[in-house]
Amino acid sequence: MTVKSIGRSKGLVCGVLAAFALLIFPAGTYAATGTAAPGSGTLSGFIYAKDMRTPVAGAVVKLRNVTDRKELLSGPTDANGMYTVAAVPEGRYLLGVTSASGDFNLDYTLLVKEGELGKLSMSLAPGAGGQESGEASVKKAGFFSSVAGRVLVIAAIGVGLYFLLVPGQESSPIR
Repeated sequence: MTVKSIGRSKGLVCGVLAAFALLIFPAGTYAATGTAAPGSGTLSGFIYAKDMRTPVAGAVVKLRNVTDRKELLSGPTDANGMYTVAAVPEGRYLLGVTSASGDFNLDYTLLVKEGELGKLSMSLAPGAGGQESGEASVKKAGFFSSVAGRVLVIAAIGVGLYFLLVPGQESSPIR
């Protein structure tokens, strides 16, 4: 093929135009809006156990709308721990998970946008306020309660008193 015949090839021209159209108008935006109801999005992901590797089967993800308090539920997670909540109206949601090992709630809100697929995977571990049965509460001692902290405080006070009480000579670049 010569240069003149490449420009006249209908297949090549159509291919270049199709590639250019896909760059300008991505096909993913049309596919996502076609599967969900208008004005809604989808949330999907995986639920794992505390070790962050073992999938949790049978867990249910709950979404509660912040403004109207309506609740949406996913179906039970499959053997791989995968869940999907489809046709979620656009808005802000609180998220929780109910499983055989207990109820777990997230401390932040989740924003679902129209025509978007949100992916969120979670590990079911108790938060800062919760404990599993059998775990003892261990409180760390503060730095200034330790020996090193006390030594630091005494040394700082000693240096401060030295400069306050010892008569110093005037600092001068000439002397």
